[in-house]
Amino acid sequence: MTATDRSRIIHHLIRAAILTGFAMYIVYLVRSDSLTLYIAPRMVIYVKISAIGLYATAIYQLYAALQAWAGRKTAACECNHEPSSSITKNTLIYGMFILPLALGFILPDASLGSSAAAKKGVNFAGAELLATGPKPAAAPSAVDEGKQEAAPSPGGPKTEAELDAMFPSDEYTESHAKYGKQLYKQDIISVPEKQFIETLTTLDLFRQNYIGKTVEISGFVHRQEGMGKDQFAISRFAMNCCSADALPYGLMVSYPRAAAYNNDAWLKIRGELTEDMFDGNRIIVLKAKQLQAIEAPESPYVYPDYDFGL
Repeated sequence: MTATDRSRIIHHLIRAAILTGFAMYIVYLVRSDSLTLYIAPRMVIYVKISAIGLYATAIYQLYAALQAWAGRKTAACECNHEPSSSITKNTLIYGMFILPLALGFILPDASLGSSAAAKKGVNFAGAELLATGPKPAAAPSAVDEGKQEAAPSPGGPKTEAELDAMFPSDEYTESHAKYGKQLYKQDIISVPEKQFIETLTTLDLFRQNYIGKTVEISGFVHRQEGMGKDQFAISRFAMNCCSADALPYGLMVSYPRAAAYNNDAWLKIRGELTEDMFDGNRIIVLKAKQLQAIEAPESPYVYPDYDFGL
């Protein structure tokens, strides 16, 4: 057996070990129910399938090692696929795969929290998600084609005509306007986990209709530069595909004893929706009246509701 054959065998075995390691890591995440800490649930099936592909490729590398041991080549083309003879180069190349794999097994699984939110910044203006289209104008009250619009009554239930005037919409905001009418009719507006982003966007988009309303929301505590001693953000990380694209969304909370709650503490908060200035922008603020410490949920992330408005 030549030195070249021995080198090929070693490289094929290293590659097989690395591929098997990544496949085993995926299996470990699945069995420990930790996979959704890194990817959105809709991507889970694809990652599981990729583990099968990794196993299959690892088996091929073992087959190639046996072929090299027997002195036969497996390359289907006439290209030069011989591995580099440089130990330094090989160490750097394989180390780029081995190091993250080792860290994945060694380091504990953890969800994103306040430290990550400090780097990305909490999104307090959910309506900015609809930047692709114009925001709805204020409810019309002028004469339209010779007919006077009915002004919303100051209190009590609203008619459909009044609600239509309060929630004007276009092709980009029609779903939010429809959802906004449902929220408006509720005595306590709860921000649900399934439609967390959509609810905050609706509250921000039609904020004048909800000022003074009671809102309930759950999330983790986060503080960032510019907040007062009586302020913090109550947030959730919204994940679209994987943890790399996760962004924190939430509400600014105003509470006299806000300093009593540490960053990353999970709270359920009920309060009155108001407005205030922060970082040069007018945002909606939850004036807290009831705070309750809660356990972090099994899945700390929220996800876009792709069926919203359907």
